Amino acid sequence: MQQEAQHPESRDPSPPDHHSTPGTFSACPFHADARAGTLDRFPLPRKHPFHPPPEYAELGEKEPVRLVKQWNGRPAWFVTRYADIRALLMDRRMSADAAHPAYPAQNAALSLVRKEYQVFAQMDPPEHTAERRLLAAEFGFRRVELMKPRIQGIVDELVDKIAARDGAADLVSDFAMPLPCRVICTLLGVPEQDQPSIQRWAATITSLSTTREQAAELTKEFCDGYLTDLVRAKNDDPQDDLLSRLIVDHMRPGTISLRKVVSLARLLLTAGHESTTGTLGVGMAALLYHPDQLALLRDDASLIERAVEEILRFTDVTHSGRLRTAKEDIEIGGVTIKAGDAVIMHQSTADREPGIFEDPHRFDITREIRQHLTFGAGIHGCIGQPLARMELQVGIGTLVQRLPGMVPAEPLEKLRFHHKMAIYGLESLPVTW
Repeated sequence: MQQEAQHPESRDPSPPDHHSTPGTFSACPFHADARAGTLDRFPLPRKHPFHPPPEYAELGEKEPVRLVKQWNGRPAWFVTRYADIRALLMDRRMSADAAHPAYPAQNAALSLVRKEYQVFAQMDPPEHTAERRLLAAEFGFRRVELMKPRIQGIVDELVDKIAARDGAADLVSDFAMPLPCRVICTLLGVPEQDQPSIQRWAATITSLSTTREQAAELTKEFCDGYLTDLVRAKNDDPQDDLLSRLIVDHMRPGTISLRKVVSLARLLLTAGHESTTGTLGVGMAALLYHPDQLALLRDDASLIERAVEEILRFTDVTHSGRLRTAKEDIEIGGVTIKAGDAVIMHQSTADREPGIFEDPHRFDITREIRQHLTFGAGIHGCIGQPLARMELQVGIGTLVQRLPGMVPAEPLEKLRFHHKMAIYGLESLPVTW
């Protein structure tokens, strides 16, 4: 598109080089394991913090569907091509059921908690359909639009604190971490003083280094303990929040159990802020290290919707892929995925496919919005995407307009990215103004 060709300076300082060594950026994800990386192993190390491993793009051209070895040594079909991933996400022969013994969880902790506290995100119809319907209205566009003033208030409070500082801040600890956590906790009715515990538990359960034993202890502490006590307290004294509505409208009449309310709370409190935190941090980094794009947004606030969609496509912090098992034999990409086989669909690579997105490794907030796969597709598409988009638009838009002089305080290669987490992100993002 001519529009995209107008900003050649928006390319990354070090564009992806399929022949470079992983040592270009010392803090890249999985860098410590870089020398052990082969195409038979998932995940591979990144060579640039803004880009998926370049070997995956090569697979899309040569072997779009191939076997890889997971963290637990089990095989899984690895899919990298946009059309194949979209087709599989829409295919009812694919199962999202986490109770299946071959289901490819990202780590031991998530494998355990998703089976013990299973929710609709890891279920198939008809159970998926019935359970998702319980929350559909809560995360619909109309309800989220009503939340906008409350989200704006939280954003303004955080930016006020940042602006009051002496020209320096950390956009991760001061903004990207507290904003999504406060929003989802406000929605669910979680007391503000408990939010640090929520963040700690969510970070630990999504860490690729958390063991099954640690996960069992955390599940007992957080789900069996804290969340169960919270649901019981709300049953005794319901308030105007999502958990109270689930209790009054569905738990009390017997439609769902107390354990199911706890399970849904667990999902929303982890998925409801970890991915948005990651996107806020890496998204602001993408803007800051592409100053021409930051200037475009600063000078034209109406670009915020396009900017957020480009951030979602370009950063895609759900870098562990979409996980499924096959219920029947499926022919795709020149191979046969057998019934019972595990499948990992790497949408981060698919959203960089040249045939779908022109000059896909380029970060361009004026790019025409197209259907990226960041939120998935089909019946299991992310239920919280309207809320996530609202938080990103209000949060990033306000930050850029209120602090127009922001510049990164360190070179990109000095930043530390989360290298062993199910959700990609930044440990810190220091800025000055």
